[in-house]
Amino acid sequence: MEVQKLIDGLTQMDELHVKLLEIMEQKKQSILNRNYEELVGTLSRESKLVKVIEESEKELLAAAQEFLQSKGIKSRLELTISEILRLVFDPEEKRALDEARVRLGKRLVELKHANALNQDLITQSLSFIDFSLNLMIGGEDDGATYSPPQGQDRKPATRSMFDTRA
Repeated sequence: MEVQKLIDGLTQMDELHVKLLEIMEQKKQSILNRNYEELVGTLSRESKLVKVIEESEKELLAAAQEFLQSKGIKSRLELTISEILRLVFDPEEKRALDEARVRLGKRLVELKHANALNQDLITQSLSFIDFSLNLMIGGEDDGATYSPPQGQDRKPATRSMFDTRA
């Protein structure tokens, strides 16, 4: 029964992460469409869902502790699901738990890629905004013309009328 709680917990985490992926896709579209009002709403929904995921993770940890106690392990170790799999002896439960673990792991990889893509899009968007603002306000044009290196202040050679060498 304790194994089923772990399987249910992993399945719930996977479902929550699917919802998070959907929100991240909406966030990507908001960034691409430059719809910043929609982006703020999406970020709010994402933040709320992350809090729900954190609560679900706490419940999963509690279920893992309950499972360990049912096996006679009294310590408060936070074992990974892979380590807990070694303590499951029923082949059907072991297979179901491993499938749930693999499914959640793949989902987390998808989230990592989506998050990296959104981060890149935000960085590009901020660079574009900065570039546009510099064009509008007529800021210094960095790199369009030659300028001496920053650390070296070269003074023009001053020539006097008289040659000082004797």
